[in-house]
Amino acid sequence: MNSVETALFSKRTIRGFALVAAACSAFVLVGCGYTDKTAFRADYYTRGIGNYPGAPSEHFAPQMVKDDTYRNIALHRAAYHSSSYDYNLTAQLITDGIIATDEPNRLVVSTPKGTLPKREREWTIDGGPFSRNYLQGEDSYLEYHWTQEAFRSKRLQLEGSVAYQAETAVNGYEIDALVSVDGKDWECIGRLSGRGLPGEATDTKAPTDPNKSDGSVRTLPTRKLNSTLELNADKPFSFLRLRFRMKGAAYWSLTEVQFQDERRARITVLPSERFDSTWMSAEGGEQWVYVDLGTKAEFDRIKLCWIRKARQGQIEISDDATTWTKIAVLPGGTAATDEIECKGKARYVRVLMQQPDESGHYLLSEMEVYGKGGLTALPAEERGMHAGKYFLSGGNWKLCRASAVTAGGETISTEHFDTSGWIPATVPGTVLTSYMNVGAVPNPNYADNLLMISESYFHENFWYRNEFEIPQAYAGKNVCLNFDGINWKAEIYLNGKKLDAISGAFVRGKFPIGHLIKKGKNTLAVEIIRNAHYGAVKEKCEKNTDFNGGILGADNPTFHATIGWDWISTVRGRNMGIWNNVFLSASGKITVQDPLIVSKLALPDTLATLTPSAVVINHAAETVKGKLSGFVGEIRFEKEIELLPNSKQQIDFLPEEFGQLKNRQLKLWWPNGYGTPYLYEAGFTVSVDGKISDTLRFKAGIRQMDYQDVNTRLKLYVNGKRFIPLGGNWGFSEHNLNYRAREYDVAVRYHQEMNFNMIRNWVGQIGDEPFYEACDKYGILVWQDFWLANPVDGPDPYDEPMFMTNAEDYVKRIRNHASIGLYCGRNEGYPPPTLDRAFRKYVRTLHPDIAYISSSADEGVSGHGPYRALSAKTYFELVPAKLHSERGMPNVMNMESLNRTLSPATLWPQDDRWGQHDYTMEGAQRGASFNELIAKGFRKPESAKEFTELAQWINYNGYRAMYESSNVNRWGLIIWMSHPCWPSMVWQAYDYFFEPTAAYFGAKKACEPLHIQWNEATDSIEVVDLYAGDRKGLKAELTVRNMRGEALKTTTISPLDIRNDTTTPITKVGKYEDLAENYTEQTDVLYIDLKLYDEHGEILSENFYLKGKEYGNYQALNQLPKMTPTVDFEYSKTGNTWNGKVHIGNQTKIPSLLIRLNVLGEDGEQILPLIYSDNYFSLMPGEKKEVALQWKEEDTRGKRPHLSVTGFNVK
Repeated sequence: MNSVETALFSKRTIRGFALVAAACSAFVLVGCGYTDKTAFRADYYTRGIGNYPGAPSEHFAPQMVKDDTYRNIALHRAAYHSSSYDYNLTAQLITDGIIATDEPNRLVVSTPKGTLPKREREWTIDGGPFSRNYLQGEDSYLEYHWTQEAFRSKRLQLEGSVAYQAETAVNGYEIDALVSVDGKDWECIGRLSGRGLPGEATDTKAPTDPNKSDGSVRTLPTRKLNSTLELNADKPFSFLRLRFRMKGAAYWSLTEVQFQDERRARITVLPSERFDSTWMSAEGGEQWVYVDLGTKAEFDRIKLCWIRKARQGQIEISDDATTWTKIAVLPGGTAATDEIECKGKARYVRVLMQQPDESGHYLLSEMEVYGKGGLTALPAEERGMHAGKYFLSGGNWKLCRASAVTAGGETISTEHFDTSGWIPATVPGTVLTSYMNVGAVPNPNYADNLLMISESYFHENFWYRNEFEIPQAYAGKNVCLNFDGINWKAEIYLNGKKLDAISGAFVRGKFPIGHLIKKGKNTLAVEIIRNAHYGAVKEKCEKNTDFNGGILGADNPTFHATIGWDWISTVRGRNMGIWNNVFLSASGKITVQDPLIVSKLALPDTLATLTPSAVVINHAAETVKGKLSGFVGEIRFEKEIELLPNSKQQIDFLPEEFGQLKNRQLKLWWPNGYGTPYLYEAGFTVSVDGKISDTLRFKAGIRQMDYQDVNTRLKLYVNGKRFIPLGGNWGFSEHNLNYRAREYDVAVRYHQEMNFNMIRNWVGQIGDEPFYEACDKYGILVWQDFWLANPVDGPDPYDEPMFMTNAEDYVKRIRNHASIGLYCGRNEGYPPPTLDRAFRKYVRTLHPDIAYISSSADEGVSGHGPYRALSAKTYFELVPAKLHSERGMPNVMNMESLNRTLSPATLWPQDDRWGQHDYTMEGAQRGASFNELIAKGFRKPESAKEFTELAQWINYNGYRAMYESSNVNRWGLIIWMSHPCWPSMVWQAYDYFFEPTAAYFGAKKACEPLHIQWNEATDSIEVVDLYAGDRKGLKAELTVRNMRGEALKTTTISPLDIRNDTTTPITKVGKYEDLAENYTEQTDVLYIDLKLYDEHGEILSENFYLKGKEYGNYQALNQLPKMTPTVDFEYSKTGNTWNGKVHIGNQTKIPSLLIRLNVLGEDGEQILPLIYSDNYFSLMPGEKKEVALQWKEEDTRGKRPHLSVTGFNVK
């Protein structure tokens, strides 16, 4: 693609013109006079594309500043390696301040074929039901060696299967457990054997080669293994070999090797359970580690603490981590510590190792760089009082690994406790986020940086500590300490005393602290307790994604997805930490919370009757009388209340008792497209003895939800109108929980702009209030899951009471939001019966106007994909017969975002780095099928740029077809997924950086309320009226064009009357051979050009398709001449919002295909987020188009905008 860039500026309205000279591809005219009263301010402009939280007012990370103290300026600075032995012994550990002298523990796993690579070593011990190791042959083994650790186990639980040749498997089997202390002499300590076949027969047939997933014929019978192997072992062992012998065995598939103690409790043998502060290379030869000092700094000495040192190597420096200069030679020798005098001034310092010792590996425990001008962290200012609460965001929070602290919470929470070795913490934020924000670990979003972060370092408890003062305004009131979210559990201490505890990631903690607080400084200590069933790292590669989920599900409710899925990599630390707000609140004796407004309409009229409710709590030790008053808009109501000591009660204002709540003419809250999502100001106040004890304010939407056929074919109704759900799944907001109100507003606004009306909160992984507030604001209904993934993706929660406590509190917490439209018990399966019953009870009693379904893919709804890229025709052959909860395909980002995601050296060809960002050839996303659609349709790309450009055809056509095929029956479609949580190339309508790709506009097109489309399965042109009401006097026009845009056939249907909630076939396109009767090269590809007009001749909907002589082959388009469109770009600013218009036309005789508009700053970076009314469109000769744009001043970096225009055949 080539581009036209335009920008001409004036003080008020800015206009741009594309002027193209015959001798050049583009001409850029830039005028002067651009002025703006907003000078560049770091506290005004957002923090940059892809940096979340983006708004400075919501970002409470410490500020990193240079200082002139002579010290180890590499301490807690991000480090990088050329390789690491596993996910634990990474470069991060050479700057963590911990010096180790002993060899670290590591796991070596082998089979007769050799040593397994690191991503496969833990597959049978990770607790996951689908990760597995294959052992081929009649006599095979799986051997484990823990190099510095020994285990004592009484039994092994083996799960898996064996595929065999039935005609030769006749002589029985043996499964032996052998142990050794040196790997040479082996002792058998357990055996399973039999004369017949092992395990149980299954109906499953297996391929002859387990490593092929290409649809090979499955012919081998299989037996399922679920066996206990009793062990006769009195001594610990560090070598274990499981030997499998069976005549006729083709291969064994082991999914689980579970070590158990005498009580049959699981013994965790993952190497991440033990922390060793050492980097270890994966191999010998030339290897390196380097430290990013964060700034260019001066130093004069480097200290290296070795366990296995380099015999030869050098010290190098760089300012760009690309070009390196040698400044010293490694001294060699046998000393464990090297003190190297070397003066330098640089940002990056590298140790290049060129010859290992006899072990063949390098082991470096610590790298210290002594100098001045390094970075130090200054705490962010405490947020303080806001909306009646005193937020402890920012301020004096500190963080430390629990193993580095010998004191308990009672001591840590005292005023003079020494935290000199702790790092400044970001609260709210996860533990990992705090380390990122002080520069101790690299940005995990970029390239393969995630592999630089140590799994074992974060596999432990952490202490948070903070000092704060009670605001003067709270004097004489009951003060509470509030936690809106921690993960996974927490023990809380204040001023030397234990206050309370929290269990589960989604339950609130509210604790009276009046008996513990004091004047002046108060000291808070919180021990965050890590997940009990942490699981193992999942690493994607070019070929596949590893297996979804795992043992972490046992700890639900938690952030189960952080263990790794095919759309999110394993998050180090599993998002443990104080991830949500911490604040102080003050009240009298009674507080009020958890409001609810139930609306009933006098249908078909819309007069509304309201039943407001709220929960009141008496914190006093005596009975208290008071008054609860409330309001919704202009409606006021109140009643006297009496609460027993230390009691809680829901107070309902029944319309039978309060006439002002009956039959009111109110503005209703409507889902996007059905009307305005109107929100009233509402609130409750509780008073005691005439004085306000507590108040709360919220936004209330007046709407009535109804449901039909919940258990057979679910239909939803809002305010009496049938509601067709269109939207997407959110698996997560942001993988490190760094979204705040600004990001939620942007993402949900994008959904509104795409004509979506529903978001599914998949497995309940989003727990932020701003998410629901944005959905209320933009009219997006929420399908709210509880925290249960597909049963095959992890076990049921081990602590059901904890789960139910979180669930009950969460329903209370979100029930005031008009956007809540449906509760669901489990993803793709049914909850355990006790939980299912509890969910039904909570929804019925606490949120009574909302339906509950047990499964996301059964009974009244359907699901289960498909998840790969298919042809448009295939989607129309898979029309959902119910509301479909998951259907998706990859969505490849544009080149700008790919450059933000991958390092320059790994942009092309597609390899493991692409796989790490979810674009794998196999797996559910099956990138190979996406590549095949590009190659067949257009050509085989030769570069990343060419690939991302051609991919937009597949993005647009595929996402449009998914929704258009659902338009046939109009049951609704929630795609998998609409939102990315990290830089990914699959399952998203826009990318992590808020760049709307072509998929966004294909979906937007298909979800129009009144829409014209081509059903490629039936060849019909259809007019779809989703919710536009009955329409009369319309006109539809079908034009079939050749490659030059010349009309071969025109069909007009007029007048056309369309009823609401219908899909009406009106004509057919026709067979290719009939359309191209007079064949020329210009008919190898035909254009299907559709337009729908209203009775006044205004376009209501337009659509454009390609039809190849061979289905799916559009390669003839590569012969189209290049053209240049005319472009007029103007924009103006109101407040902090810029509104722009692009008038673009095709005055040539050449069609202009897949035109992309892209607004850039004068620095060449995109301006994002940005709303486009349309994009990735085509213009036939003589056609023109107007596109509206909108963006925020704070997202411009203070840079004036330029418009880039590119396209498939744009010069």
